[in-house]
Amino acid sequence: MELFESVMWKYIREEQEILSSNIERTDIEELAETVKNFNHVVFVSHGSSFNSSETVSFFYNKYAHMNVTCVTSGNFIATENMVSLLDPKDTFVITISQTGNSRGTLLSAQLAKKYHLTTVGISVDKNAVLADYVDYLLPLNCGEEDSNAKTKGMSSTILILLLLGTAIGKKKKILSSQLQEKIKQELREQCLELKEVFNKSVEFCRINDFGKGVSNFYITGSGMNYGLALEAQIKLMETMCIPTCAVDTEEFSHGTHRSINKNTHLLILKTQENKVLAQKTFDYFEPKTNVYMIETFEENSNEKVVQVKQHPHTQSVLTIVEFIQIISAYGPENNRLDPNRESNNDFTEIVETRI
Repeated sequence: MELFESVMWKYIREEQEILSSNIERTDIEELAETVKNFNHVVFVSHGSSFNSSETVSFFYNKYAHMNVTCVTSGNFIATENMVSLLDPKDTFVITISQTGNSRGTLLSAQLAKKYHLTTVGISVDKNAVLADYVDYLLPLNCGEEDSNAKTKGMSSTILILLLLGTAIGKKKKILSSQLQEKIKQELREQCLELKEVFNKSVEFCRINDFGKGVSNFYITGSGMNYGLALEAQIKLMETMCIPTCAVDTEEFSHGTHRSINKNTHLLILKTQENKVLAQKTFDYFEPKTNVYMIETFEENSNEKVVQVKQHPHTQSVLTIVEFIQIISAYGPENNRLDPNRESNNDFTEIVETRI
């Protein structure tokens, strides 16, 4: 496969228009009015959807004053005793499935209803199977995404969750109208920056011959970008079909650093939340291995570093995830491999993870 041939590029290029349209929708404000009196939200999901919930969990803590639990669907189902102890008057559950037919997500929604918990589903559109299992559904409005590695669906999920958290904070009178507008303006600006980030990321890949012969990959991040480190782990694993590892920046020195060698490829997500430790990690490993960084600063004039604009309230998650999606598509194609090539594809059918 030649560069830029896979369908992933089409979906990545659609993101700016899709995300910009979603920012101005009104149904999210309406749902916020319904759930504003809850103080605890449980996000239940798989894969990239789980990473989306991890990404926004810090935001809900800070701007909606909500206690947040992020749990995979399998663990939610396996811990029914925990679910039974949740207070229906104080807790609601958000189940996320882009396709809308993930078995675990559907069973989780059923379990939440068993214990009279209010349920919100997030899925591709209002016709998703998940709509029949939840009290309320927020559609992603991102269109079809026929790809193993989700891109525009992941970005849309993050955006919609951020908009919901912002609206809840406003309804609770935690956020002023001015701060709510500042947050939404940050999101609008990130949408406008996607084209520039696309070009920067492709140039980064070209200069570094990104992905050529890579056999393993590590990623570190903190705060909202810890969820994106997890997303990079999944994306690069899905498209390059290699072992990957994601850890919090602070946790990196608790064992993970010992496995780094000259053949390792390491990506550091550097933001305001981890700037000192991230920089020290980059400086230490740069002479030892293949280390890259994306930062929301202008502190490193280095071909191995990509710089994006800092957005303090949302930690630049929409532009950083764009970079992750681009390297995930470029890496395998640079090895003349289709990011969506056959690789144990029948496994999900055999274990029946879709309904």
